[in-house]
Amino acid sequence: MNNLRRIWLGALAAPAVLLLVGCVSSGPAPGPYGDPYGRYDRPYYPPQDARYSYSREEFARLSHELDDRASRAHEIAEESAASHGPREQEFFVRIHHFSDRARAFHRRYEEGDIRDPGRLRTELQHLLEDARGTDQAIRGASVFRQVWEEWQGVVRVLQRMLEVVR
Repeated sequence: MNNLRRIWLGALAAPAVLLLVGCVSSGPAPGPYGDPYGRYDRPYYPPQDARYSYSREEFARLSHELDDRASRAHEIAEESAASHGPREQEFFVRIHHFSDRARAFHRRYEEGDIRDPGRLRTELQHLLEDARGTDQAIRGASVFRQVWEEWQGVVRVLQRMLEVVR
């Protein structure tokens, strides 16, 4: 009986431990610009030699906001994910994955890796489709209600970004 209990407790604890370890390793970088909280203390800007037909400053601000909102949604979901079951963990993984993608997009934009307007629009469209799909999934399953408002902000920022680059 004790062996069965240990196996059962181990099976329940292992996913929560892996989830927390995975999030710690993939969370915001420890303050590349001196921010002790792991967030950025300066806006992102594309390289000066990049030529865009839209306001670089506005797009940089929106890119930064996308990263911040996705990260906040991830943090909110992470706080309650450990207390949820395997079904909710599946939705948490979607939020986690999107947060990583938003951060990578933000970094690539700042580094000037996305210079082609067509490629920029395509990447934004994919992010928007992913964000909408995640929104529909978490609302449809009635999970992570505390994330819903922030996630709507993610969708609105992506819509605004697409408007800016059209």
